[in-house]
Amino acid sequence: MSGRIIRLARWGMQPELETIWQVCFGDPKRPVAYFFNNAFQPRTCLVYEIDGRAAAMVHMLPARMVQPGGEVRGHYIYAAATLPAYRKQGCMGALLRAAAHLGVKRGEHFSCLLPSSDVLYDYYANYGYEEAFFTRFVTVSAEELSQLSAGAQCGRVVLGYSRMKQIRAEQLSSLWGSVLWDERALCFAQGFNRQYGGKLVAVQSGEDAAYAFCRLLEDGSCEVTELMANEAAFPALLGQLLAEMPAQSYHLRLPENGALFPNRGEVRRFGMLRPLRPVEHNGKAYLGLTLD
Repeated sequence: MSGRIIRLARWGMQPELETIWQVCFGDPKRPVAYFFNNAFQPRTCLVYEIDGRAAAMVHMLPARMVQPGGEVRGHYIYAAATLPAYRKQGCMGALLRAAAHLGVKRGEHFSCLLPSSDVLYDYYANYGYEEAFFTRFVTVSAEELSQLSAGAQCGRVVLGYSRMKQIRAEQLSSLWGSVLWDERALCFAQGFNRQYGGKLVAVQSGEDAAYAFCRLLEDGSCEVTELMANEAAFPALLGQLLAEMPAQSYHLRLPENGALFPNRGEVRRFGMLRPLRPVEHNGKAYLGLTLD
């Protein structure tokens, strides 16, 4: 009988884990290397080993959640993958159970993830995950953005990650169950987005500031994977988007009941939650920055 064990990753095994990533997801080598050079930590990666070889992995990226009484800690399951030769042997299910057990042991309140397909929503439901996060997808023409930003004073600025964290927390403060990211996660998200040709667009408008993660698509449109702005800074951000990321149309991801472009777009499920301790979410929670 083969030797099977689940353990925390170790420094030095990054090349083995990079191989799992590339075999399973087919991503270019550069962004994969960027993750392991900038976000990998052995204490946040569980590995399923068979006969001393890494067969599967899950990364448990630290995150926090908005709650009525304040923020609570948890983790985001990322890059969950099993090598083809070891699939349908229970490796991933065992890793998910181990991640939940470790989360509880560490005092965390939740585990969350973003399935990449409808089939995986059903799969993760078998391990205690439930639909909890929703995103509103709105497509806006360049002409409309130009009209909405008319008269706004815009100009490129560099926002510190602590300021970005503050902007994000302010926008999500009333959406219980929404996931918050720290400065390190925001820095990584910017760098990772850049590996795929993306850009961080940011503005300062008086006392207000706003930002958007975006990338140009092959069809000439721009995908804005996260946009955080209050109504005061919104016009300036739209003007800066037009200046820095000129496109025919813009596909925005927004919180379901956010104030921007109200009652527009298509709301889709966009993530799952497994409570490890009691948490509250109001059915309109936002995940965001999922690195999908």
